[in-house]
Amino acid sequence: MRQASLFALFALPRFVSAQEPQAPAIRVEVSRVNVGVIATDSHGKFVEGLQKSDFHIFDNGVEQPIAGFLANDDPAQVILMLECGPSVNLFGAAYVQKADALIRNLAANDGVAIVCYSSAPMVQFELSQDKASARLTLRELNFHMGFADLNLSRGLLAVLDSLRAVPGKKTIVLLSSGVDSSPPQSAGDFHAILSGSEVRVLAISTTRLLVQPAKRHKRSREERASRESLDPMLKAGETTLQNLAAATGGRVYFPKSAKEFDKTYSEIAQLVRHEYNLAFVPQSFDGKLHSLAVTADHAERIDHRKAYLAPALSTN
Repeated sequence: MRQASLFALFALPRFVSAQEPQAPAIRVEVSRVNVGVIATDSHGKFVEGLQKSDFHIFDNGVEQPIAGFLANDDPAQVILMLECGPSVNLFGAAYVQKADALIRNLAANDGVAIVCYSSAPMVQFELSQDKASARLTLRELNFHMGFADLNLSRGLLAVLDSLRAVPGKKTIVLLSSGVDSSPPQSAGDFHAILSGSEVRVLAISTTRLLVQPAKRHKRSREERASRESLDPMLKAGETTLQNLAAATGGRVYFPKSAKEFDKTYSEIAQLVRHEYNLAFVPQSFDGKLHSLAVTADHAERIDHRKAYLAPALSTN
């Protein structure tokens, strides 16, 4: 099994810690803001054939002319980020390995990497188009190697930072309970980083597996008490996943069975490749975080990042 730090994954600089959040950067010389949009129908399938005139984009509530439009089917760069360690034994390693369906359904020239996190993120498979080797790595993962700590936000920031210089469409597919042992000191700063990032997070929650009883099994008094103490933490985890996915223009899924996991991963394999790219010229150079909103005709649902950092005027 290939295992390395995030430095080895992309040969990029330092980790970002939750205690020292870095603002998402857009260089002053960038004249346009790019927004990737996923448009799907009522069955969750990508809506093809939409035109520039079908979209409307709003910067801080003010509609902006769309300066660039492209239906983007370029290769996807997918980071499969897995909650690892002893916690996996609670819901079963077999459900983690269902992610094989995602890797199997990616296009030939899509890239995939596998990152496990508990106390810290560790690369198990470096970003590559070699799907066969990625699937083998997934099958051989050792979930006893991790720790009891689940530092979700800190690990996610590290992965986002490592992806900054990676070109193309980038998606983190996060399989997690959402439990975070070290939540960020500033929720506002953390949300600003997520919402300003061009990396989409598609989260798959394991909480429904943790709370449902085994078939034909009546819980004992001890099991019921354990369930009652666990529920608030898992509900908070679900909220965490919903918030971080929404901030990045992603989605969160709550599969409850092997069949639902297969369906979820197959849908994600489609969504990571297809998107519409919109661009507009910012009207303000105030260096502040601006909200983004996009609407689209002929689509049941659209997902996009929720903010961008406006460029600041140079004082030179």
